Amino acid sequence: MVSKDDKKFYLSNGKTFSTLKGLAKNLKEMSEEVYSKHVNKNKNDFAVWTHLSMNKEKLAKKIEGEISKIEMELEVLRHLVHESTSTKKTKTVESKKKITTSKKRTLQRERNN
Repeated sequence: MVSKDDKKFYLSNGKTFSTLKGLAKNLKEMSEEVYSKHVNKNKNDFAVWTHLSMNKEKLAKKIEGEISKIEMELEVLRHLVHESTSTKKTKTVESKKKITTSKKRTLQRERNN
């Protein structure tokens, strides 16, 4: 069940989570009975939550429909790994830009002296 007031997801067994990492952890530990209350031929609460609460439309499309618990867990984990790798690459590029800018300033100062 999705809460519109916050990003929490409320499982039928009473557990909650509010991140994709939390979804992955709960999928690993969740029984098939609990999973099937949220994902079946009529609905996929996790895909809806991923799209609406996490704003992850691409991931939501990958996990929509009636997919197995293990397939869902794998897609969420793949997404988390990709997101982590992308974030590290962005930080590296930003660091290199700062170093380059700093070097340019140093060279300009040396030329001016």
